[in-house]
Amino acid sequence: MVWLDAARVLAIFAVVLLHAAAAVVTQATHGSPAWWYGNVYDALVRWCVPVFVMISGALLLRDGKNEPVAVFYRKRVARIAVPLAAWTLLFLAWTAFKARRNGAAFDWEQALRSTLAGTPYYHLWFLYMIVGLYLFTPFVRLLVAGARRDQLWLLTALMFGLAALHPLLGETGGDAFVYWFLSYLPYFLCGYLMATGQQGGEALALEVYLMAAALTVFGCYAAGLYFYDYLSVTVIPMSLAVFALLKSSGWRRPGALAPYVLGVYLVHPVFLELFGYFVFKPETRFPLLSIPLTAVLAFVLSLATSVALSRIPLLKRIV
Repeated sequence: MVWLDAARVLAIFAVVLLHAAAAVVTQATHGSPAWWYGNVYDALVRWCVPVFVMISGALLLRDGKNEPVAVFYRKRVARIAVPLAAWTLLFLAWTAFKARRNGAAFDWEQALRSTLAGTPYYHLWFLYMIVGLYLFTPFVRLLVAGARRDQLWLLTALMFGLAALHPLLGETGGDAFVYWFLSYLPYFLCGYLMATGQQGGEALALEVYLMAAALTVFGCYAAGLYFYDYLSVTVIPMSLAVFALLKSSGWRRPGALAPYVLGVYLVHPVFLELFGYFVFKPETRFPLLSIPLTAVLAFVLSLATSVALSRIPLLKRIV
């Protein structure tokens, strides 16, 4: 499944574009031209994080993954624990630096609470969530091995339904990061089912993507940020459609960049913020062009940083 490496590269660029657009959506006046540009760009790539989870499911649940539990955990700890700890500390330091630069005191108590909540910085929640998925992957493998595909699809559909309803029902008290992975299990299973299933239906997948993206755009305008949620009723079909399109595309060329994707994900917020501090903020300069331009520049600089760090013996383990 070489196409999965190319899918990872496309998904990480989509993450960078989403964060560049999200800054405009949150800063611009609701309904203004700048807000609409940010909203459209944001909505078009809301599939990025779900596709990452689906890629993990496709890789970790596929046939032949029958390694001992201890071996699985040892590999995952080496891959995720060190970057998670290192970048948590680095982004706390980055937050402290920004506070001092702005003449404010750094709130250590709030920093500790944010870290315990799994959000020491806005993008690091994904790594905290993925820890839960990795923790339960050996047991999900047993489920996959013992169930029929139609049973797995039914389970996945039921979990998607519950996950899509959760944000609509409000806070329930179960929002600590140790529970986050539960909502993403259907994406995890769906990635495996789609990657190992039959190929086809590209035209339908494209139609579903375009319709879901349009509904996300106008749903966010009319009803609020629920439609941006990775488990909303529009982002779920959008994500599945994009995954199907990526599988059918046979797109492989950018796959050589896949080893640096984690580093790009971890470092890109720094470049987005530096660009806003020292160059210009996309919401103030023709966002139709400045949003993708900012995303491209941040992606290239983050990729170069990830490549550089991966070649330094003492630092390569954090990317």
